[in-house]
Order: sequence, then C-alpha cells, then structure tokens
Amino acid sequence: MKPPHDMGGNPAEPVIPDKPDEPKFDEAWHRRVLGITIAVGAMGGWSIDASRYARESLPRSDYKKFSYYEKWLGGLTNLLFQRGFISKNEIQSGHGESKSPLEWRERILSAKHVSASLAAGAPTRRQGAKPIFSVSQKVSVKLPSDTLCVPIGHTRLPHYISGKTGVIIKCHGVHVLPNTNAHFLGEHPENLYAVEFQARTLWEQSASSLDSVVVDCWESYLEQA
Repeated sequence: MKPPHDMGGNPAEPVIPDKPDEPKFDEAWHRRVLGITIAVGAMGGWSIDASRYARESLPRSDYKKFSYYEKWLGGLTNLLFQRGFISKNEIQSGHGESKSPLEWRERILSAKHVSASLAAGAPTRRQGAKPIFSVSQKVSVKLPSDTLCVPIGHTRLPHYISGKTGVIIKCHGVHVLPNTNAHFLGEHPENLYAVEFQARTLWEQSASSLDSVVVDCWESYLEQA
C-alpha cells in the first residue's frame, strides 16, 4: 500500500506561491518546533534520513490529520524517546526528570552558531565504486518494496515512477543511501542518478507529450531496461 507521505504524482490543487510579506510561520509554536528540531539534530543522535523516517512512521490517521509542524513534532518526540533522550513519563507529564548523556549535551547547538551550521549543511557525497549505469542509458525502476532494507522501512523511491522506464541524464556521484542510514545500519554509499521520464510514460494520454519529469534515483532503485 502506498504510504500517506508519498504524495508525488497525486492529483492536486493549483499551487499558490507565498507572498513576500507573508509571515514565515502561521503559529508561534511552529517557530519553536523548528528551533528544537535544529538544536537536538545538531547533537548527532540521528541522521536526516532517520528524522524523515520518524515522520513517515506516524500512524496513517495521525499523518493525514496532523499539520506540517505537528508531523515534525510527532516524529521528533518519537526519536527522542527511542534514542534515550526522554522517557515516556516525561512526555506524558511535560516535565523533565533526567539529563541526556553528557556526550550529547556537549554537542548542543548554541544560537550564535545556528546560521553557520545551517549554511554548512550535512554533505552526503562520499567516495565509492564507479557507476554501473551510464548517461543516455535506459533503465527501469524497481518497486519501492524491493528497495527496503528492513520491513516497512525507509526509501526515497516514489511510487509514481515504480515499474516505469526512463533515461539517465546525469550521474551525481556517490551519496549516502537513505534506505540504510535511516535505520542506523550504516551509510552504504551508492551512485545517484538523475533519471528523466516522459510525462506520458507516467500518466499516459492525460499528460502533455512535451513534458518530462526528472527524478534522482540511487543505483539500487534501478535495473537495466
């Protein structure tokens, strides 16, 4: 079953661009959730892939009804509990009872270092094997379930391109594989490709013959067409 977070290719309403004078946050607590996420993420207890998976793992009913930052807060709360930062009683009571391990507390991100930390990002480029596929080669995309490293696990492969054939237009080099990194199983870097799909390959006659879609795919998501 297609998970609720995988919304690529779904019918959608027209996109309304943000206006320059609109507030960055609809509610004051949205700003706080973003701040907490950045602060605790900098401690190195998990990767960006693990944080994505934490949000994806919310119950389907919660995921559908939660707002954007409620999803962030729900996933973050689960990660903090799973990694031993907080207890279930602390979550229920809303009061801290213990301190997280010293090794994590020493990495807390102070306000004055936030801008530099965000600018530096978390590069995923790694050294690794030469690419199996080449530019201009036709490839077929596997099913998302065939790319999972654990049952009901994380993958960056969207359902709407699964089983479809596209053409490689660029190799981005070797990058961390989210499918393992999200589950603390190691980075297992792989080559990452930009694959172009004709819109009619994805949506048949309802799409324009002039349109195409480019999706980045890790090597293990693909096979020779």
